Amino acid sequence: MANSLIGKLVADKYRVERLIRESDSGDLYEGRHEISGAPATLRIFPQARAMDSRWSERFLEQARRSAAIDHPNILQTTDFGTDSRGIVYAVHEPFSLTSVADLKKGGGEIGQTRALDITRQVAAVATVAHARGSIHARLTPREIFVDATPDGDQVKVLGFGADSIWVPQDADQKYLAPEQQSEFAIADERSDIYSLGLILSEMLTGDTTVESLDAKKAELNPKILPILASATDRSKEDRYQSMADFLQDLERVLAEVGGKKAVAAHAGIWKTAAVVFIGIAFLGGVLIYGTMGKKTDPTTELIADVESLPVQPISGATGIQEDTLVKMVGDVESGLMDNTNMAVPPGTLPGGDGYNAWSGSGAPPIGAPPPLAGEMSPQVAIPGGQTVTVDSTRPSQFMPQEGGVILVPIPSNSAPESSTTPATKPAANVGTIPSATPKQMATPAPRPNRPARTAKPTPAPKPTTVVPNEN
Repeated sequence: MANSLIGKLVADKYRVERLIRESDSGDLYEGRHEISGAPATLRIFPQARAMDSRWSERFLEQARRSAAIDHPNILQTTDFGTDSRGIVYAVHEPFSLTSVADLKKGGGEIGQTRALDITRQVAAVATVAHARGSIHARLTPREIFVDATPDGDQVKVLGFGADSIWVPQDADQKYLAPEQQSEFAIADERSDIYSLGLILSEMLTGDTTVESLDAKKAELNPKILPILASATDRSKEDRYQSMADFLQDLERVLAEVGGKKAVAAHAGIWKTAAVVFIGIAFLGGVLIYGTMGKKTDPTTELIADVESLPVQPISGATGIQEDTLVKMVGDVESGLMDNTNMAVPPGTLPGGDGYNAWSGSGAPPIGAPPPLAGEMSPQVAIPGGQTVTVDSTRPSQFMPQEGGVILVPIPSNSAPESSTTPATKPAANVGTIPSATPKQMATPAPRPNRPARTAKPTPAPKPTTVVPNEN
């Protein structure tokens, strides 16, 4: 089935040339760009599995996460998608596709220095991927590719960004972490550490078993054994908790066992960082010096137009308007002071000396006190022609003596309001809906054996009694 794509175009721009290997997670091909002729590595999701959108979306999500990782040791993803024929694909940079599994076929074991260097490069890209939230979850020697160059091995890793729960059916169980082989399989950063530790052990001894490691113990650097023990512990809590810690220990051992070349490679990173830092500092100093040395003086840089004329005001500043405003403010303040200090003549305002509140119409104003004893009682005109004489010995003819009763007339045709509570209207369709258990309320229940409170009837109004005037 995989060979059926050879010679065909994918996405109308990539020509499939040769099948490298088949896999449930994606068949690997060598290909070429149809227009530019540039070589490319194609990974095509099996068409039988691509019919389920869940699997194809998982494949594209992995390609998307892999494309977001920028590191020299990752097989860079340059394109991915689904073409018009439904082929789900991902395109990677071209690379010499010699895997670690292929290297083992030739001699079985890989030298100590080379094995440590390959593992170091894988741990370096894994550290960056983990920092971006991407894991590999099924790292095996088949996903690690090595390109031998005069300057050393150049490693490329394929497969970062995979799902932490899904395990392909063709995954090599030998390299999976114990937590990935349980009923509820789940992978994390420590799962990749376990898989990479087993791959290092296999490159050093030819096998992943403890017996093989013990047989090669005398030929290995003594610091390698505790590193492998910590990386391949079956309890993920007892392993390295981060790939960065694993990488740091690998670099230290590699600097010891690899000789001058390995030490130089280990120190080259720091030398490069030092050169970059010095270059940035030098460039910053040049910019600061150039900025400080080219100051401008506005008084010397501004040049007046020789043909221009000086701007003249319409009228000279005399200060007349300002003086006028000051005088106006002074006049207003003096007027206010004169009004407040002006004397009030007696008898012109209420409360002044000699003011007679009874003068005018002869009737006291509302609220005025009654006249004193011996004075003439004023006459008060009441509308309707009736005249009432106010007795000077009594304050009022309309207020009873102490202990009397004030009678307030009420119209005879007025009826007291009924306080009877109207009856509640019965609900419609009673009995059509089955009654449910009432919800418990927060209000406490009424006390038992307590008579219900009834509304008291309003008493009828008493008749009005007229008291005749004794005088």
